Amino acid sequence: MSVSEEKAAESAEQQFVKPSAPERMRDLDFLLGDFRAEWTNFTADPAQKGTAAWNTVSTFGGHAYEMTQLVPEHDLTGRFVVQWVERDKSFSGYYFDDWGNRTLLTTEGWQDGYLVFTGECMGFGHWFMLKERYEIIDENHYLKCGFIKFEADSEWIPADEVHCYRV
Repeated sequence: MSVSEEKAAESAEQQFVKPSAPERMRDLDFLLGDFRAEWTNFTADPAQKGTAAWNTVSTFGGHAYEMTQLVPEHDLTGRFVVQWVERDKSFSGYYFDDWGNRTLLTTEGWQDGYLVFTGECMGFGHWFMLKERYEIIDENHYLKCGFIKFEADSEWIPADEVHCYRV
C-alpha cells in the first residue's frame, strides 16, 4: 500500500464530530439584534444622509453571524456573514448585496477599542481596498466608519459613518 493510499484509508476511517461554536464569536455579540442605522455617505458630493435597518442573528449553530442591511430609499438589501477561522486566528466576513457589490474582509479581533475589518471590495463598478472600523459606544449603540483607498500606497479616505441604535 502506498503512502497516499494509507492516508486515504486513515481519512475514510476518521470519525467527524460537529465542533462547538468558537468562543471568539462572542466578540461580535454587540452586533446581535435589530438596529436603526443612521448613515452618512462621504463619497457623495455633497455628503448624503439616510436611514437603514440592520439585523444580525447567530446562525449555523453559532458558527456564524449574519447581518441583513435594508436601505429602502435606495432599494438595497445587503448581507454580511462573518465567522471565526481558528486556523488563521481571525474573523472572516463576506458582504454581498443586490446591487452586485461584494467584499471579503478579515480582522484579528479587537485592538485599542476598535474592531477593524479590511479587504478588497468590488463596489459600484470599481475595485478598491475597504476598511470597516467598529466601535461600541454603549450597549445599545455602536459606530461603524468606512474608509477606502484605490492604490495600496495611498491614504485611507473616509467613505461613510453609520450610527447603529438598538430598537
